[in-house]
Amino acid sequence: MDNEKSSRDPTKVVTLDDTQHVAFLKLKGYTVKPWIETDDQIPNQDPNTKRVEFQVEGDPDSIEKDMQGFYQNELVGVQDFCRELKSVKSSMYNLRRMKRI
Repeated sequence: MDNEKSSRDPTKVVTLDDTQHVAFLKLKGYTVKPWIETDDQIPNQDPNTKRVEFQVEGDPDSIEKDMQGFYQNELVGVQDFCRELKSVKSSMYNLRRMKRI
């Protein structure tokens, strides 16, 4: 039982807004969840401004290490990447439609 992850353990997440980065990490096996961010906490911003961002679940250090592959032009399947990018954008548009932003 000590080796099992408790359901009460907080899940570490990294927030990203670039769909290409999110698609690359999704291709690497990370779990990604879209959510709506509002700018009501940012000074000099319209409090009604909303945008979709993505929470990538995982250790921030591992995510950063895997993102280096993106910037170093790591070889990935083009069709696989395009499929993941389409999936990420689709989830973003569906969330926007549901929330009417």
